[in-house]
Amino acid sequence: MQLINEMLDNTTKAYPSKKAIILEDSTLTYRELNQNVNKLANGLKKIGIGKGDLVMVQLVNGPEIIISHYAIIKAGATAVPLNVMYVAHEILYIGGDTGAKAIIVDSRFLPVLEEVRPGLPELEHVIVVGDTVPENAVRFQELISSCSDKHDPYDADFDDIVSIIYTSGTTGRPKGATQTHRSILANVSSCCDFNKFCHEDRLLCALPLFNNFAINVVMMSSFFSGATIIVVDRFGAEKVLENITNHKATYFAGTPTMFVYLIQAFDPDTHDLSQMRVVNSGGAHCPAKVIEDVEKAFGVTFMDGYGQTEACGFTTLNPIVGVRKPDSVGVPIANIWVKIVDDNFVELPPNEVGEIVEKGDVFSIHGYWKRPETNEESYTEGWFHSGDLGYVDEDGYLYVVDRKQDLIITGGSNIYPVEVEETLYTHPAVALASVIGIPDEVKGELAKAYIVLKEGATATEKEIIDFVRTRIAKYKAPRMVQFVDALPQGPTGKILKRELREEVLKND
Repeated sequence: MQLINEMLDNTTKAYPSKKAIILEDSTLTYRELNQNVNKLANGLKKIGIGKGDLVMVQLVNGPEIIISHYAIIKAGATAVPLNVMYVAHEILYIGGDTGAKAIIVDSRFLPVLEEVRPGLPELEHVIVVGDTVPENAVRFQELISSCSDKHDPYDADFDDIVSIIYTSGTTGRPKGATQTHRSILANVSSCCDFNKFCHEDRLLCALPLFNNFAINVVMMSSFFSGATIIVVDRFGAEKVLENITNHKATYFAGTPTMFVYLIQAFDPDTHDLSQMRVVNSGGAHCPAKVIEDVEKAFGVTFMDGYGQTEACGFTTLNPIVGVRKPDSVGVPIANIWVKIVDDNFVELPPNEVGEIVEKGDVFSIHGYWKRPETNEESYTEGWFHSGDLGYVDEDGYLYVVDRKQDLIITGGSNIYPVEVEETLYTHPAVALASVIGIPDEVKGELAKAYIVLKEGATATEKEIIDFVRTRIAKYKAPRMVQFVDALPQGPTGKILKRELREEVLKND
């Protein structure tokens, strides 16, 4: 099995003149991409970056972020992608937690970096992409242009850590999920097999390339299969549809929210999606109504999946060939085992709800970075505790019910927000919906729905509540409905329920 640092070399030998990256009106062939990666890897080694060193990357979507991520790995170091929305204390926390020796950063984010740099004594090198370069930094392009495009491979092990991606912090402070050559390649090879990727495919990426979904499921899968990656600087429904049309994309990966916006913007007279084969959804549960609408409008195979940053991507997917169950997130990909357990770690029979636990080579043997106690809590006999509730049916298909922390207990009865949200999405006026539990002195918790209406649509609180009460058990219906212009979302479009909860507590 090849190592990650060897993968791009091997693909370049097979397809040297093939387009590796398309961005707006510019392109890079595999030969050009690999040459730039080798130059930057040599540049990093020239300033003292090597095996065991950690390098943070805070860049927007573009060739530089792809070149940087891969060059760090080729230099033998570990890449630490940073969310471009991070503020000072978040960068300070991750920089301190990793002890990063260098950072490759967009010049637009320099003011925040300069603010926190005194608190990061181990940060020796700042490499800047952009026009504004302070005296104590190095220009990205100058570092590349000063170095050879020939690179000698380093002595690597399959269990070396090549990247650390920090979780979103939905269950506390962000934790660094380590990813190794073995864990990434195990996931990428299985993902490529499930999606039937080949060198003729064109994978469109509008997800931010500091995100695990974008890095491994899209970028690494593209290079593994010799495909072309079409990079969109940031998600916009019209922009994505134009790029699919103009560049004949065959694949798109997005979050459920992205697909809602794409359906609203799609115009069959303007947008040509005839080359599209398949789309993947991840990051959150995708309502069955959204899946149905996408397949009907776009004429594609919609493969909903399930996974985590800790697993380097998907752990289950609906198969592209065979039975697909729209309400399910599919079956385990190759070399993955999934089971449902109770609070005593006893495996439950089909159709009984419990915690989803997983096992396989997609999980790094190192677990979370510098978190031995968390690793002990998160793994039992090699099985990873997802913190999600779900069940498997008689055919082995997984159904995600909800996150444990999102479960609403009202008067002793369980309400799974996903089930309520699924129902809300079938209402003709609802564009986006999110349901949370709010404190109640009598019932313990009550369900509250936040709703964004479709453009030009109207609805009342009573209408929405009555709509839900006629479709699922009455006690599951929201007791309150708040209509909002927008819901808080992360950079991938994932709805941030923790911000809705914080708002409730603040106004209580």
